Amino acid sequence: MPPARDQPAAFVPAAGRHGLTALYDPVVALTMREERWRARVLEEVQRPSGDPPVPVDRVLDLGCGTGTLAVALAQRLPGAVVAGVDVDPAILERAAAKADRAGVRVEWREARAGRLPFAAGTFQRVTCTLVLHHLLPGDKIAALRECRRVLQPGGRLVVADWGRPQDPVMRAAFFGLQLLDGFGPTGEHARGLLPARIAAAGLRDVRRVERLRTPAGTLEILVAERS
Repeated sequence: MPPARDQPAAFVPAAGRHGLTALYDPVVALTMREERWRARVLEEVQRPSGDPPVPVDRVLDLGCGTGTLAVALAQRLPGAVVAGVDVDPAILERAAAKADRAGVRVEWREARAGRLPFAAGTFQRVTCTLVLHHLLPGDKIAALRECRRVLQPGGRLVVADWGRPQDPVMRAAFFGLQLLDGFGPTGEHARGLLPARIAAAGLRDVRRVERLRTPAGTLEILVAERS
């Protein structure tokens, strides 16, 4: 598929700064308990839904970054179509190279989170990891509404992102991340408002399935369904 070219001129790159993209993978691995939460996200993607259960054959990784999760999805679901979307063309090049090295196929698309280049009801699962805390409140809602739009009825959204710190140590850790990523985008996360934002976008049964202490704050995995 040809990449979309209507993204805004300015965006927040991986690692928060242009020029730090090469550091994104090692930083995530060292500071965010990557193996634990990615495994939990994959588990939720693969968890059956429907009666009878319907095999998962179309998955979108929104804000795919360097492609680690999208590649893992393609490996776990060899018969599925996996798409990865990001606004940063440089990071998509890295993601494509990673997929090539792994010997899997992922459909990479360059697009904004709030304007996805897919028809309504295209996917059974949408993942969105470490993306929403980069978006201002209005853009966050737009992205979540797009997640709902591209999900099939009965489809599942799986989000891994920062939640309300559960103690002073986690609050201090998250304050450091807020200094890097900005208080505007991260403020709702610090107040624990992300589940409410997901519900406000029209998704149902929003629930937290995991909460992890990390050197950068409290990381939560949230799951919601599309009615």
